[in-house]
Amino acid sequence: MKILNIIFALAFGASLFLSCDKIEGPYKEEIEKPVTAKKVLLEDFTGQRCVNCPAAHDLAHDLQDAYGVDTLIIVAIHAGFFATPVNAPFNYDFRTIAGNAYETTFEVQSYPSGMVDRVKTGDSYLIDKDAWSTSVAAQFEEAPSVGIEITAQAANNKISGTINLSFVQAMAAQTFLQIWITEDSIVKPQVIPGGYNPEYVHMHVLRGAVNGDWGQALDASYQIDDTKEIAFSNFEIGTDWNMKNLSIVAIVYDDATKKVLQVDKKKIVE
Repeated sequence: MKILNIIFALAFGASLFLSCDKIEGPYKEEIEKPVTAKKVLLEDFTGQRCVNCPAAHDLAHDLQDAYGVDTLIIVAIHAGFFATPVNAPFNYDFRTIAGNAYETTFEVQSYPSGMVDRVKTGDSYLIDKDAWSTSVAAQFEEAPSVGIEITAQAANNKISGTINLSFVQAMAAQTFLQIWITEDSIVKPQVIPGGYNPEYVHMHVLRGAVNGDWGQALDASYQIDDTKEIAFSNFEIGTDWNMKNLSIVAIVYDDATKKVLQVDKKKIVE
């Protein structure tokens, strides 16, 4: 029995030795590139005196719960008649220069109205809230063309940061980069059916455009794996803004069609 055990051990060792002879090197671990996920922008035109707007806010939040707060980016744009301040308690002004420009350019006629990635259907970019769900789902089916990474920091009530773009598709169309500031958890009155809520919590509120109402032009064309870094600095926040509730929203869009190609959002103070 001992002899058989010795023979078996020698045979097993020989097989290991022969197997090892077949191993060649050196070996490199393959590192996969991070996957760029498609994110979707929902712009909600609203106003604190709009009685039907809270229902749209709720719908937008339900959609965000379904897709994820980091995947469906909501921006509430207070503009137009229902956002115009009047006597107390509706004397706070949520409006922005950029928001007013969008309300005019996209010809907002009724509230609530929204745009999903600024997809144009027929002659209008605007869609009723009841169509938001279908439009959002359709945009998530599209393949991303660019990734966005945001870094931001604040000091002395001023915001600075960088937007890093990484292209995963070749692009020949003229694109623009838009940088916004939004704020969550603003407690101000809001008209609701049957009256008004004096302590309504307004979310995703557009506070201002960092690099102009329509952003800045990027290079005329990009190839796969091209990158671009854009820095911004010393954007001064409003005296009544809460830095802890502020976020940077960055979008890349096609200048000719205004369609949003990618969007991302990052809180300034984590």
